[in-house]
Parts: sequence; structure tokens; C-alpha cells
Amino acid sequence: MKRIGILICALVLGLCALAYAAGDAAKGAELAKGCACHKSKGDLDGLDVAALTAKMQAFKEGQGENKAMVAIMKKQSDENIADLAAYYASLPKK
Repeated sequence: MKRIGILICALVLGLCALAYAAGDAAKGAELAKGCACHKSKGDLDGLDVAALTAKMQAFKEGQGENKAMVAIMKKQSDENIADLAAYYASLPKK
């Protein structure tokens, strides 16, 4: 019985950590107000959070051919990247 309690506690803590690590779509919407290019194209709308995060992290690390995106993402915190990814993932695909 004690093991089940420990397992449940670990599961709850793990879920809390995942929720905390997930971005805030409302904050991401505020950050995305300056993203006129992606807003008009809708090319990021509805994409997977993990894929969006990986792409933004790659730009932050200087990878990719789009120099403008590299410069923009280098200025973003990991929290901002998570928020932006949550926002774009929450939008319906166009």
C-alpha cells in the first residue's frame, strides 16, 4: 500500500512539473504581436508544441539560414519560447 502512495505522489508531482514547463498561450499571444510575418502567413498555427519549441531553440542556438529569426530568437528566454510555442500550437490550422 505504501508503494502505491509513493507512486501516486510521484505521478502527481510529474504532472505538476509538466504543467509548469508548458508555456502560457496568453503570454505567447502578447509576445507574438510583433510577428507580422507569421501572423499573416499562419504557417505556425496548430503545429506541435515540441516541434515549434525545437525550431525556435535551434534558431536561438544560431542554427538555420534565416538570419532574422536567429537574431530574434537569440533575444528570447526559454520561457518566452515555451509561451510562443504554446500560443502558436493553440491556434487552428489554416
